[in-house]
Amino acid sequence: MIERVAACLENGGKHVLQRISKQPFRTRRSLHFAFWSHGAGNIDLPSWWLAFLQVPSSCDQTWSSTESTINTPRALPDGIGLLDFLYPGETLAFIRKFMNGNASAIKRRRRSQLLSQRLRTYTSAADSSVDLPPSQKDAAQGNSPEDKAGDDKNQNQLDAEAESALYAKFRGLLRAEGQPRNGEELWKTYQETQRTSLSLDPRDVTLLFKRLSTSKIPFDLECTRILLNDIPLPNRNALHYDHAISAALELGNLGGAMNLHREATQRIRYLQGSSMILKYALQHSKWGYAEEIWKYRLDKKQAHVGQPDLWEGLNSMPTTELMMKAVKAVDCAIRRAKTSTFDDAEIMRSLAISLVQRALSTRKTDFSVTSQVRMLRMSRRIHEADLTLYKAAVLQNISVGRQSLEHNNMALKLYREIKGKLNLVPDLSLLKTMLKRFSALRDSQGMYEVLEDYRKYHGAPPMEAYPLLMAQLARHGDFDTVEELFQDFIDKYGSGEIQNHARTLLFTCLRRAEADRANTVLQSLREAFGYEPDLEAWNILIAIYARVGDYDGATAIFDKLMAANITPENSTYGILMGMFAKRSDPDTTSALYEQAISTGIKPNVAMVDSLVLALITCDRFDEAYQIVQEALTMDLDKAKRQSQYIAEDVTRTRMWNTLLSHCAMNKRLDKVAEIQKRMHEAGVPFDDVTYAALMLSLCVKNMPGAALRIKNVIMRSHGIRPTTLHYSILMGGFMETKEPNKVLLLANEMLENKISPTFSSQNQLLRVASKIDEQEDDQVNPGDGPFQARRAEAVMRQALETLNPMELAALGPTQRAQSNPVNVAFYSSYFSYMIYLYGKKHSFARVVDLYDEYISTARKVHGGVEGIAPVELLSALMVTHFNAGEHAETEKCWQLAMEKSEKLARKVDADTSQPGWVLYKYRFILSLPLTRYMQSLQAMSRVDDIATTVDNLQHAGYQLSVHNWNKYTQTLAQEGRALLAFEICEKHLIQGWPGWEHFGNSIRAKYKIKKQWNPKRLDRGRPFPHYETFVYLARAYLDAKSLPYGTGTRTLQDLERLAPRTMEAVLKMPKFDDGYQNNLLRRSE
Repeated sequence: MIERVAACLENGGKHVLQRISKQPFRTRRSLHFAFWSHGAGNIDLPSWWLAFLQVPSSCDQTWSSTESTINTPRALPDGIGLLDFLYPGETLAFIRKFMNGNASAIKRRRRSQLLSQRLRTYTSAADSSVDLPPSQKDAAQGNSPEDKAGDDKNQNQLDAEAESALYAKFRGLLRAEGQPRNGEELWKTYQETQRTSLSLDPRDVTLLFKRLSTSKIPFDLECTRILLNDIPLPNRNALHYDHAISAALELGNLGGAMNLHREATQRIRYLQGSSMILKYALQHSKWGYAEEIWKYRLDKKQAHVGQPDLWEGLNSMPTTELMMKAVKAVDCAIRRAKTSTFDDAEIMRSLAISLVQRALSTRKTDFSVTSQVRMLRMSRRIHEADLTLYKAAVLQNISVGRQSLEHNNMALKLYREIKGKLNLVPDLSLLKTMLKRFSALRDSQGMYEVLEDYRKYHGAPPMEAYPLLMAQLARHGDFDTVEELFQDFIDKYGSGEIQNHARTLLFTCLRRAEADRANTVLQSLREAFGYEPDLEAWNILIAIYARVGDYDGATAIFDKLMAANITPENSTYGILMGMFAKRSDPDTTSALYEQAISTGIKPNVAMVDSLVLALITCDRFDEAYQIVQEALTMDLDKAKRQSQYIAEDVTRTRMWNTLLSHCAMNKRLDKVAEIQKRMHEAGVPFDDVTYAALMLSLCVKNMPGAALRIKNVIMRSHGIRPTTLHYSILMGGFMETKEPNKVLLLANEMLENKISPTFSSQNQLLRVASKIDEQEDDQVNPGDGPFQARRAEAVMRQALETLNPMELAALGPTQRAQSNPVNVAFYSSYFSYMIYLYGKKHSFARVVDLYDEYISTARKVHGGVEGIAPVELLSALMVTHFNAGEHAETEKCWQLAMEKSEKLARKVDADTSQPGWVLYKYRFILSLPLTRYMQSLQAMSRVDDIATTVDNLQHAGYQLSVHNWNKYTQTLAQEGRALLAFEICEKHLIQGWPGWEHFGNSIRAKYKIKKQWNPKRLDRGRPFPHYETFVYLARAYLDAKSLPYGTGTRTLQDLERLAPRTMEAVLKMPKFDDGYQNNLLRRSE
């Protein structure tokens, strides 16, 4: 009957509807294995249904009276546990016969059946009316007593083989992996082994426990409990109970799990199930069960030393969720204190506080700061605030990482709350941790706070704290405090650590870029302690001179190092090569590299990086890119410069950043994308400078909005914190797009994020303020009234009030330094721009005051060493003197600029009387002052001196910018030197001229030319004549044309011969109704 129904379902019932079969219908379809076990206990049914089908057993006493019990009947009496209606009568007779018969006979028959395990074939054609007694059935089958004796002998042999096959099958299924629903067949095989005389290996039983308890199938989990009941109580071990508890919890049976736990703890010492139950109870807010587990742990604490961690089950719980559970536990403890006895309330209070401590013990995982604060506040209602909890909270916030501003701020807030509101004494370990955190955040105020706390709470820093304090304060350039700590340490502990302390003092000078102070320190240490520098100290001295741009001083220190019989290492060569690479001297850089290799020194990353930088500063991009590609497969030492004193590690990323920055400045966005892709393919990590270069590439294309998204989205997603470099780039980008309001918003954002402004960002603010001042002046004083740059001066005053060489200690890559050493640029840039601004507005008296103030500031910072103003400031002064008609002062500034540039731009050991002694990097250093000087010479009618000056500059190796060539051409055309003017334009400018037709509508052509002609990019852009240059050349052409017939004709012929493209451009120039053409060209009509 059943087979017919199954066939009907499988085949849609068509054969049943079409005809009634007269033959038995057979199928190879397998039924559920539990069907053939002749009991309902093995069918995959809910636990309540299994309990309904079974007879209660004695083992149920260990399970909760309210929970379900699972067991498989071993002996099935008539009418119990059978689905009688499913079986034919003959089958029922067979079952009754053997259930009432001898157990050994049942086993023998079962073993013989196991020898031929196959898919069972069943049929509904069996006669259900046959039910013969055993004697009649034996007679019908022809079995005699003699046959039975022989059968028993054969049967014993078959029994051993069947048991071996059965056990092998059981072990194979037990160790099988990845078979779906394997638990059902495994459990069936296990039951079959239980009906034999087999004794299972305890390890196999434990593995079976594990397989069943770790399954997600309810049937397997229920079988875990049955398996435990099969094991006699004395033989049950901790693993058995742990797996049974795990299965019960997976089924949601917390009560049953607790009953098992109670049974186990009466006789077993170590139990992992306690942690499982505690986790489940906390997750479901079952505080009664949690209290019971906790009380057990408190009662047995001494006896259970070494027991598994009770909180181990909570390791996988997210920290924020754990904190919220702790809050609920504290709330429960508060309620218990009002409604329960003191002992019960104390247990819950102890559990809640321990849970708070556990929540605070997690490290390096993200969590909600709000949840942590709430948990701490709640805990104070049941537990007096102590240093342990708040210290753990501080360390937890710090462990998240320096990129998380929210967690860093909370750590600092909690640290200050410990000392203030809670009036607790921070211990030495907490102070050391906070010192490191303040140093990582470059928070000098916090570092001084920790130093003050050392002195306030502990009298003085401990001995081991002095090196750390000195090193971190040295990194911030506070020489006075470092020197004070040095003297304090010497007085207390002697001069045993003089080498380390000497390096720290010299390193402070390096951070402040003060070479003279470094020499003073070295001399005093020699006199007081007989100190002689080691290799690292010599390296620091070389780096100091390199940073201030004193290349002669750096090479002199290197010579002293060699004279002291100290062998330089790759770090020494890396510093020297970096110095010459920044000077754009690839020849000397390569020579130093070859020298290091020849002495057996293994190159490091910094040395290769210097080669790349030297080539890039000479615009030799392809060669630099090739070296960077080769460096990917080179075996290079990591450029860790001996210790913490020199600088951070130099990684391979930096040379890639050099390429990116070069392409960004030259608007080669295709190359920027190519390099970025190659870095990703090669596994080169991106750092903050990488993203700064990408932002720069967008800003130079007037896309600061896209650059802002890199800072706000991409950098944040990668955990990279913005620096002043990123803000300075964005400010410059929004300045170019004439959006000063966004510049001010960025400045406010920096202050809100506690990012200290540097001279790069302050210079951007200075320019924004000056633009606003100029706009107001044009509205208020449209005439010749005195110009007042109130906002710009306020920005400069604020910067100068906080002026300190310590600012240089925090500088990474900077803008606005231009060609000056960083120790000069960080204050001279303010004066240069303000002098230029007032000179442009003809406020000459204010220029004089600012220059005097600059000299005073330079003497205060450098003791009068930098008495000569930098080239940029001299150029600004020349604007002022020229506008005031003071041509003698203008020429004096030009001579000073020449002297200053010669010191910066001269090649190593170069003879200035010979041609080409100027370094490539400094070839345009005189471009700005040259324009003013040419104008001054023109005003004095010294045109021949202009030509001489230009020739001398080119002979030395200086180059004129496109702006210089345009001004030179215009001056020659104005002064009647038409032939030379056309020749200069043809040679230096017209190469980049696309033709007037390139600009389309002639009415808009002039404005399109001005848009492409950007004076800020002329020194790097392609040669391009300015519109004014064409007008002046046209005037010169008209003047030549008006000459007498013979002279004029020859002049025009010479112009055609020497400057054919320039002549063509001038003749095709459209007519514009503007001041230039009206004043210069129309007068001849």
